[in-house]
Amino acid sequence: MINSNRRAMMTVYSDPACPFCHRTRIVMYEKNITANIEDIIDGQWPEDVAAANPYGASPTLIDRDMVLFDSNIIINYFDERFLHPPLMPVDPADRAKARLMLHRIDKDWY
Repeated sequence: MINSNRRAMMTVYSDPACPFCHRTRIVMYEKNITANIEDIIDGQWPEDVAAANPYGASPTLIDRDMVLFDSNIIINYFDERFLHPPLMPVDPADRAKARLMLHRIDKDWY
């Protein structure tokens, strides 16, 4: 169980070499989100975080008692929790095009 008293603020556990962590941190910058950033070096996770994330994957977000992992899930959470500026266009067709572009980046670059 995550100790929520110790984590009053959001904390992102991030591998400095991970491209999925990079895009999570880019979104944080674009949306002006303040959070603690804890770099995970050589897979050395805090014990309570490792126990809460069954995949041991980064990035991992802890927001009070909630634990999220996977950059897409974290980014969607940030976009829904912090409404301005929105990450996606308002128009459904433009949103679909943006999602297709992101999908192609995931498939073609990684």
